[in-house]
Amino acid sequence: MDISKAIDFLLENGSEIIQYRLQREILKNKKEEERLFKNVLKTPRFNIVENYQKENGYIGISMHGMDSLKQTPLQDGETGARLLCDYGIPKDFLIIKRYIKALINNEILEQEFSYNNSEIVRFNERLIGNSCGWGLQLLIDTVISILGYGDKYCKRLIDISLNAFNSINSVSSIMDVAKFNPESKKKYNYPYLESNQLWPCLYHLETLAYTYSWRNETSKNLLSNAINHLNKITPSNNWYHIRLGGRYYSPCGGFAYPITPFTNNLQEQICCNRRVLTHIALCGIGKDIKVTKQNAEILNDLLRKDGMISIKFKTNYEKRRFKEGLLYTGPYCEAGLSSGDYRTENEIICDLTFWAVHFLHNYNLSE
Repeated sequence: MDISKAIDFLLENGSEIIQYRLQREILKNKKEEERLFKNVLKTPRFNIVENYQKENGYIGISMHGMDSLKQTPLQDGETGARLLCDYGIPKDFLIIKRYIKALINNEILEQEFSYNNSEIVRFNERLIGNSCGWGLQLLIDTVISILGYGDKYCKRLIDISLNAFNSINSVSSIMDVAKFNPESKKKYNYPYLESNQLWPCLYHLETLAYTYSWRNETSKNLLSNAINHLNKITPSNNWYHIRLGGRYYSPCGGFAYPITPFTNNLQEQICCNRRVLTHIALCGIGKDIKVTKQNAEILNDLLRKDGMISIKFKTNYEKRRFKEGLLYTGPYCEAGLSSGDYRTENEIICDLTFWAVHFLHNYNLSE
């Protein structure tokens, strides 16, 4: 898999963030990495997140909630952390060290989740539902993991994540473990999981992608078999809820669709699918998963032909919505690594091309 042509294109056209991550993660050029890192620290969206960090170390307001109180999407504990991860900020950098200290301090967290009664309840019930895609602690521990401290502080979620994936190897459908009331008059009458049910979600996969203590031959084989099986049994519309008491909630990052390889036809793309493919590759099992093998072949063909990845837009509206999704990285959108506002087509091409290079690099590292 020769990605040198694409790397040359990115070194000439990519943003400071893309060039920095290339030098740091792929080319391993320490001198260039240090030079470019200084430029990353001057980028507008990093500066916004930096300004949202409070004296106690917490970033923004709440986590995956309370949007009405926020000036921008980056004023969120999860979204801000995702930007730091996507920008490749080192784990020993001060903004991350201060944030981690806040995230493992229950007194600070209790204070940060006290805006109203719903946030107080959310904090008090933060451990409920973590096994199937719900609960504040699921979000907190995933954030800790993507910032580089999961192996130190998140053993509980690492174990839950492995067990959640392992649990599906013995079922043929989510309906084997879900419940459904056909007589219900609810507007959205989906099957539901009890809050203590094991079932994998995107946050479980992401936690495993950024941790290493779990990695041995047995666990990696378990995860590979589970992901292949999950993709086989997941229907094209796999909506379900999680029941907590008498209420029903959509899971955080549920596998609502099968994982599919990249396509440059926007109508066929699935929300956050590129991020999921990357996380599988980061787990070190890319060559054992059918869909990531297909993805590697598609990206290799595209890069061999053009040395870059582009996307087809049928309307200006499609292009505008796609650009908007790149401005603020989040749990259900892809990483945007341009330091600008995506006014040019080239910025989109550079983002997609870097994603392809980064995916293939990590795919090639799979044993």
